[in-house]
Amino acid sequence: MPIAHLPFFGRQFDEDFPAEGWALKEAIESADGLLVVTPEYNRSIPGVLKNAIDWATRPPGRSSFTNTPTGVIGASRGAISTAVAQAHLKSILVAQGAPLVGRPEAYIRITDDFFTDDGQVASESTRRFLTGFLEALRDLVDRWS
Repeated sequence: MPIAHLPFFGRQFDEDFPAEGWALKEAIESADGLLVVTPEYNRSIPGVLKNAIDWATRPPGRSSFTNTPTGVIGASRGAISTAVAQAHLKSILVAQGAPLVGRPEAYIRITDDFFTDDGQVASESTRRFLTGFLEALRDLVDRWS
């Protein structure tokens, strides 16, 4: 579900929740687990992601993240990658009851030679690391199933 098409959330929607909000909630709730991939904007998550989280946690008492195993990962060109954005995002998700992948943490720094010409991750060690991260998410999903 494209989160860019969600209207800007406001509490007025709690009384008249639109179809786009329900579609997002249903997509999350029907998943065995979630992988949230984020860039870092101004040392936090992008506004469009925060807006989607706000939709998914409403109406009150109906957070779609509760008991949904979740992995958080990000990539950027910056020296600390997405560490600050991920800290913010993890804080939000934990407050909503989402069990998170704790280790490994995945802060991917993108360089000009990060991808091959056909779009693959160039470094074998990075591919192994990312595979390990996805295995940790799978293991978390299995524990919560």
